[in-house]
Amino acid sequence: MANKKELGQLITLEQGKPLKEVIGEVNYGAAFIEYSAEEAKRVYGDIIPSPLADRRLLVLKQVWNKACW
Repeated sequence: MANKKELGQLITLEQGKPLKEVIGEVNYGAAFIEYSAEEAKRVYGDIIPSPLADRRLLVLKQVWNKACW
């Protein structure tokens, strides 16, 4: 992530946390967003393959944030 040091400095000024701890939080947040974005690529349709042979995963596509309209 390109701006993690700048984000870390901002959070340190706002919350008073140590810079090393805050940069860890920034990295964690970025990894969470990247993971979610990568999972969005794996939507194959209504039913997707499961790692277990006796199970299926059902995808329900719903609007979860009405403010996006």
